[in-house]
Amino acid sequence: MDRFIALVFSGLALGAIYTLVSLGILIIYKATGIVSVAQFGLVALAGYVCYWSVSDVGLPLVLSYLLAVAALAVAGLALERVAYAPLRERSPDVVLLSTLAGGFAIQGLILLWYGPDARRLPSPFGYGSTEVFGAVISHHALFSVVTTGVAVAALALLFGRTQFGRQVRALAADRNAALLQGIAVNRLSMITFALASAMAGLAGVLLAPFSALTPDIGFTPMLFAFGAAIIGGFGRLSGVVAGALTLGLVEQLGGGYISGNMRAAFPFIAILLVIALRPEGLLGGATRARL
Repeated sequence: MDRFIALVFSGLALGAIYTLVSLGILIIYKATGIVSVAQFGLVALAGYVCYWSVSDVGLPLVLSYLLAVAALAVAGLALERVAYAPLRERSPDVVLLSTLAGGFAIQGLILLWYGPDARRLPSPFGYGSTEVFGAVISHHALFSVVTTGVAVAALALLFGRTQFGRQVRALAADRNAALLQGIAVNRLSMITFALASAMAGLAGVLLAPFSALTPDIGFTPMLFAFGAAIIGGFGRLSGVVAGALTLGLVEQLGGGYISGNMRAAFPFIAILLVIALRPEGLLGGATRARL
């Protein structure tokens, strides 16, 4: 039983990170109608900004985490100006390729900055752990789950209870009607890119203590984040969260009970099964207007 609980908490912690990346993809899609694939570079950049502020500048860990998230919001603004704004009237496929190029450009800058060698980013809680029903759970795993829960709740309130959220929903439902109503579409796209990048930044600083910090650390989480968006219906916040947590649990439970060598393959198997058996997503059909 203790092994099961440990694997569940580990799966939830990974699923929490996939949730943050996936929700960033979702909110950009809602506000602009395009799919951004730069998240892998943004996740890695956050880890390196945090590492730099701790190891080179000497800032406290908590402050470094906050700095990394803020820096990623600024990086998101720059990405929107460079990779999306000039191509706003072009095909979504063109913009997708532009954001992909942006992600690889960020990865290239990281390689120039710190090189390919792996680094280690500590957690604010060190390597401590606690027992939950006999299972040993790392403090950082608990921190990741709780932090993501707070971020998801804040995002739900933002989109459900504020003028900004209503504008995004209006834009998602009918872009032309939103323009006629005087919604500042350009400003809205800048805000959503900044918000999505900040979420990728939070995912990056939460992910790095679990593994070695390398320039490609964000690639697998981005793939699973897209899978979470797909099996969640690619339109509902709750569906994306459910999809991300499901993939995290499948990865850890499958690796723990079936085959550790196939751990990374189990989420992709789950994605294929959902697409084949329930193509509308776990929580039913979704449209761009939902959130």
